Amino acid sequence: MSNEFLRSIDGLESLSIIKEGLYKDTYRCLYKRRRAILSHYRIDHNPFNLDPKREFNLLNSIEDMNLTPGPLFYDDELKISIVTEIEGDHISQLKDRQSLFSDLAKKLKALHSYPVDDFDQTFRNSLMAYGRQMEKEDEKNIFTEAIDLHDALIDEAGNNCLCHNDLHPENILVGEQIKFIDWEYASLNIPFFDLAYAIDHFEMTEDEILYFMSKYGIEAQDIDFEILQQTQKLTKYVSLIWLLILNKCYTIKSSEAKLMTSLKKQLNV
Repeated sequence: MSNEFLRSIDGLESLSIIKEGLYKDTYRCLYKRRRAILSHYRIDHNPFNLDPKREFNLLNSIEDMNLTPGPLFYDDELKISIVTEIEGDHISQLKDRQSLFSDLAKKLKALHSYPVDDFDQTFRNSLMAYGRQMEKEDEKNIFTEAIDLHDALIDEAGNNCLCHNDLHPENILVGEQIKFIDWEYASLNIPFFDLAYAIDHFEMTEDEILYFMSKYGIEAQDIDFEILQQTQKLTKYVSLIWLLILNKCYTIKSSEAKLMTSLKKQLNV
């Protein structure tokens, strides 16, 4: 298939596979003599509500934030996007946690404050797409718990904003500054979702949480810990649902199976 890409896309050369995924294959390439990343989407069966065109258009609209890979090329028929390759280290490989959490918090505040009036994809849309994959009785119960919790948090926290929704350490690169990659799950969501996701995935201590939130712009006395804890619970539900769907599509890794078991135990489901 890679040779077909080379023949069909003007300016594309030097294509090498990075990862074959369930719904997307990722390649490193040169595009018009720039180091770039090519993503080829296979979304005939699309359980995760992905839309590469929506993702590419979003990258175009927020490019001036200097927070994302630069969009270079998109072909809707081929379902291929090409973006600049970001040079940097994964944030998990770096040791100065305080400095990193400060930079991450400030970047998230900028993202959550960015006006995206023409972007209408909500996190609830994605959850409902996930819910359609939940066929067994226990899966339906898990989904119901998740969507009810989401709706309660929307009522309490309000103010939907642009969120990345998948900020685990592998999606954060640090070079001259922090940048986020893999925007396929981005949507309008409550800002606490990105914050809670980062807190969980970086296993922040209580002091680190207070520092992280202060750099985001919320001082200790103003943190709504109930909403934060409930949002952390929601992120666990979402991760569990994602793994359940993944497990229907292919044999998951032992680490993913272990995580799924752990999430079920944490959520008591």
